[in-house]
This record gives sequence, structure tokens and C-alpha cells, in this order.
Amino acid sequence: MKLIMENWRQYLEEDVGGFTAEYQLFIPRKCPDLKCEPSKLSSAPPVENRSDLNKPIGGFWTSTANKSEIWTSDWNEWMKYNMPQWMHPKGILLRPKTDNVFHIENNHDAKLLHEEFPLEFEGPSFSFSAFSGPSVHNIDFEAALKKHDGYDGIHWGMKDGGHSHSSFGRSGMWDVESTVWRDASVLEVVEIVEVAQREASDDIY
Repeated sequence: MKLIMENWRQYLEEDVGGFTAEYQLFIPRKCPDLKCEPSKLSSAPPVENRSDLNKPIGGFWTSTANKSEIWTSDWNEWMKYNMPQWMHPKGILLRPKTDNVFHIENNHDAKLLHEEFPLEFEGPSFSFSAFSGPSVHNIDFEAALKKHDGYDGIHWGMKDGGHSHSSFGRSGMWDVESTVWRDASVLEVVEIVEVAQREASDDIY
């Protein structure tokens, strides 16, 4: 079994560690006291598969950080206009301590991960979206992100950050470029930062 896994890792070398963004940004949900404490990172729920979407629940989610005048990410920009009630004024800037990350940029990448960690359903799979139909590459995320035998994270999007338009993303409703990590232990806290907020001038009346 170990040899099989080693051969798989050699075969998938271009995808493992292909994600090379230096910083990740985690933005917590708003809370009454508006605190953004790094100590809360240890409370991420375990990764679980779901039958309705080709996307796990649980785990620890980040999006690639970038900065012009203030830190932001694709997820930050999405929330500003789609779910402003989730917007926290601060985020946690993180640096990955691992390169054991599977990168999905296109359907070929999704197929490779599916071949390594397929998710089989006893009945029909309902993993689909209105835009792309049922997914043909349902991933066993619980196995793929299992400690010691799997990856530390699975990244969907372009290698340097940015949205990918593959049907894999639409089938799982990965709305924006993001990474699901097994937990936050594979990331190093850099600092707490202000993040981009929706400007009043952006509102449409």
C-alpha cells in the first residue's frame, strides 16, 4: 500500500505542491465583540463528505491573500457584495507550513484526485449544480485530507490565486478560489490585518 501511494505521489507531482501562493487569508464571521483571535483557529470541525455537493463541509477554509492598499482575497471580495452581513473588519494572515497541497485548476486535475480518492455512492449522486449537471468526479474529501495518508489541503482555483471556470468548481459550488485544509495546524499565523470592506459608494440605490 505504501508503494502504491508513493507511485501515485510521483505521478501527481505536478499537482502536489503546485499551489505556491505565499499567504492565505482567513476571515471569521462577525461576532458581537468583533474580536479576531488566532486561538479560535484550533476549533475547525472535521472534514466530512456530503452527497448533495462535490465539496466538503468542515475543515479550515482560506483564500489566497493579496494586497494593494489593504489585504483582501477572492473570498473577501465575494463577501463584500454577496454576503456583507458575514463581513468581519479583520482577518488573519497565514503562511502555509506545508506544500502537501493538491491543486485543482481544471477538470483533468479533478479527475486525477478522483482516481486517487473516489467517492462512491450506494444510490445516485446528487452532486450537481444548475449550471453543469451531475459531477463525474466526486471526491472522497475525508480520505483525501486524512492525516498521514492524505493531503494537508486541497486548493481550487488558479495557482497564483484567482477563479477557475472548470465544471468541477461549479458542480461543488466552490464560489471562489479557496483552499480547504484538514485543520489550521499546517498554517502559521503571521498577523491580524484589516481587510477590504464594501464602500458606501458601491451601494446601488
